[in-house]
Amino acid sequence: MIKMGLIGLGRMGKYHLNLYDEIPEVKLMGICDINEEELNKQSKLTGVRGYLDYREMLDTVEAVTIAVPTKYHYEVAKECLLAGKHVLVEKPITTNLEQAKELFDIAMKKDLVLNIGHVERFNGAVMELKKIVNNPYLIESRRVGPFAERMKNDSIILDLMIHDIDIILNILEDEVVDIQAQGASVYSKLVDYASVNLKFKKGTVANIIVSRVNQKKDRTMSIAQKDAFIFLDYTNQDINIYRQGTSQHIFGNKELTYKNEYILERLFVYKDNPLKLEIKNFIKCIDNRACRVVSVEHELKSLEVALKIDEMLNNR
Repeated sequence: MIKMGLIGLGRMGKYHLNLYDEIPEVKLMGICDINEEELNKQSKLTGVRGYLDYREMLDTVEAVTIAVPTKYHYEVAKECLLAGKHVLVEKPITTNLEQAKELFDIAMKKDLVLNIGHVERFNGAVMELKKIVNNPYLIESRRVGPFAERMKNDSIILDLMIHDIDIILNILEDEVVDIQAQGASVYSKLVDYASVNLKFKKGTVANIIVSRVNQKKDRTMSIAQKDAFIFLDYTNQDINIYRQGTSQHIFGNKELTYKNEYILERLFVYKDNPLKLEIKNFIKCIDNRACRVVSVEHELKSLEVALKIDEMLNNR
């Protein structure tokens, strides 16, 4: 059983907090937040000791989850790693590539686990993708939804699009050779929607759309390859595979109709709470350092691409 501490009781911190009692491999030893009222409330609800300063609980834990605002990730994660604690930090790990490299270097030198909370990696449908994707030529991804006031100071690229960048780079294992990006502000001072085109060395093109100004939430990805069209729904954790598609125009009496036929495969996907699987994987990695879902090199490449896109849009 791993003695765990939770730093940050915002939206993501509460998601983590609600799952610990479902994971027998974890014993939550302490929770921390600078909001004393919220800290006392959650401490009373869970029976877990609360701390206003995370440093005060480090001696009681072996590992921590860091769910504070992104701008504090580097300093909090660095101090926890230097104190010899395994770290699961919400994405993005930092907003600076050199700082991210430094944190991974510290973890490696001290033989500690440093995982980034890319929860979509543990979506049941996403975990099946690598088994069925084969040399795709076009990937289209949509991650859109309504505006929420709490998001107004967050980069839409580092908050939303980084999920899709991470997944696409992971399934392709190819080098990005060209990036085109467009976006604009609607409700906030930052970019509220963006359309990005990535071209890869082997020829694959990926179009990624993210938005926080759509009235309807949509989380989907489609992948076109020679033998199949793959459609993934993140929300339902479903994958449909369309094969042997044919189409024809049919001329009738003063009308023209279109007919599309295909073979549809519905892939069975094991569905569980992705965040719960992420936490369990973190615990597994502490027991077995070789269990990483992706390499450190991939972690840094996903962040590098996301930061480059964010910079392009901020300088538009």
